[in-house]
Amino acid sequence: MASIKNFSLFLFWTFLILYLSFSPIKGWPQPTIFQKLYLDKVVHIVMYAVLGLLLLRSIFIQRKKQTLRFETICYALIFASTIGIAVEFLQPVLTMYRKFEWMDMVANTAGVLLGLYIFKWLRSRRYFDLNIL
Repeated sequence: MASIKNFSLFLFWTFLILYLSFSPIKGWPQPTIFQKLYLDKVVHIVMYAVLGLLLLRSIFIQRKKQTLRFETICYALIFASTIGIAVEFLQPVLTMYRKFEWMDMVANTAGVLLGLYIFKWLRSRRYFDLNIL
């Protein structure tokens, strides 16, 4: 039961990403093409940075705040990136209103890597030791 509690924020964020990724976007404001290209990618990067951060945080807390091994970090990043890649491949298959985009996959993976760097920065500042996050 404790392990589910440790991963609750990560699971919540994962389900939020899945919901937003497969929900219809009709009725949402449609920005100009220039704004859409960059704003959309920034949203992907931020969403997946939070996903990667929450996954690493959950694993870190699960391991009783011991230093994470390189292999564990790699597996976590691969797992979070795979979610982003799978979503992109499944969007045109499961919906009629979403399409596959290579740059979204790149943004998702870049976001996961950004989450790793944010995690490392927060660890260096000892935020997890203070139970702030």
